[in-house]
Amino acid sequence: MPSTENWVHEIKFDGYRLQVHRHQTLSRCYTRREHDWSHKFPTIIEAVSKLPGEYFVLDGEAVIETDQGDTDFNELQLYVSPQEPPAALLPRLIYYAFDILYLDGFDLRDVPLVERKEVLRLLLEDGPKKSPLKYSEHLEAVGKTVFKNACSLELEGVVSKLKNGKYRSGRNTNWVKVTCRHRDTFQVAGLAYNKGRFDGIYLGQKAGRKLVFAGKVEHGFSQAQVKDLERRAEKLARKSAPFEIEKRPKAHWVEPKLLADVEYRRMTKKRKLLRHPSFKGLREDLMD
Repeated sequence: MPSTENWVHEIKFDGYRLQVHRHQTLSRCYTRREHDWSHKFPTIIEAVSKLPGEYFVLDGEAVIETDQGDTDFNELQLYVSPQEPPAALLPRLIYYAFDILYLDGFDLRDVPLVERKEVLRLLLEDGPKKSPLKYSEHLEAVGKTVFKNACSLELEGVVSKLKNGKYRSGRNTNWVKVTCRHRDTFQVAGLAYNKGRFDGIYLGQKAGRKLVFAGKVEHGFSQAQVKDLERRAEKLARKSAPFEIEKRPKAHWVEPKLLADVEYRRMTKKRKLLRHPSFKGLREDLMD
């Protein structure tokens, strides 16, 4: 992980990446796949409308904060599900803004990161005091120390960014993400059953253009998540597995349209299967 003075370090949040756009009186929220989720985040839209700028684009992460001050991805997944979200979750919805791309006619993407963040900080500072919008602070300490402290606090990890880095979408050399635990997104290939009871999901991942078996997840599911998976699986059912795998007579195979967020310790070297995986939720923001 970068530890030179050219880098700053931010906490990696456990949420959904969102861009927030303001165009005079119109404010919108967009996912990484450019889905318009404005209707899912009314409090964020309302808060953005009260900021002093008329034209801007923010980059950040929407999270659900717990009473202990950390974040809960399962509750966020419940909040954005197609069903009506529990009212108790709405006050705990927070948008951590960590970058700004445009502001009132100025394209800031080629401005150094630390200067963009100062513009962002001042913009949010002029907004309402009680707001779901928060500025994502950064640290200029030694990267390894920041990462060690983040893991000791059971946070997701750290994102290190070049101080003078320009804003570029997608993966690039201006930033490095280091997680305390392995976590990734996989395609749901089927539901597993044992004596008629739900027993987890089968996962696939792309290897070139081919989908290959990545393992089975048996832990981390709430009753509400199981019901939601079973409901969606009915509409995506298929007769055979979408990848090569030995016969699984109790499997209910599905078209691999659903994306699951999974945490795991490591992958086996030969077969590339997940070790000790745990289901964290469906990635509603990444699905078509």
